[in-house]
Amino acid sequence: MDKFNLTKAYVQRVNESSKVNFKIPLLEIKELEKYPFLLVIQSVIENNIKISIYPLKREKIVKVSLSGFNLTNEIFEGLSKIFEGLSKKVIHTSGVIFIEKRLFYECYLNISMSEEKTKNLKASFNKIKNIFEEIKIEEIGLKKIEKKQT
Repeated sequence: MDKFNLTKAYVQRVNESSKVNFKIPLLEIKELEKYPFLLVIQSVIENNIKISIYPLKREKIVKVSLSGFNLTNEIFEGLSKIFEGLSKKVIHTSGVIFIEKRLFYECYLNISMSEEKTKNLKASFNKIKNIFEEIKIEEIGLKKIEKKQT
């Protein structure tokens, strides 16, 4: 885990192979043929890696990362209100995590950077910007596959 990221993620096409060949039963995902992409989220903590895989219909999604030192019921209520309208768009969340007296939160949303919901999200966070040390909204998209050189 680096300074501000609890997880790393990328999107890949279902039919692309990865560097590591795990026996993950993707075929057991219901109606996999409707999802041309996979969101792969990796959390690395000391001696273990947690991987979550979500089928997607789009190749780009939004990741929200928050970190700071202040934590009150008021802050939780504010965050709840911000995410309330996006609850059906949440793909994955880290939940609130404390590391060395610091609050971290990450959330992956099934929206794109160009959607009005993302613009509203940015405006909502700007209203409470002084609460968090860092607020990062970024796009996660298709991972570029490295070509083997011969």
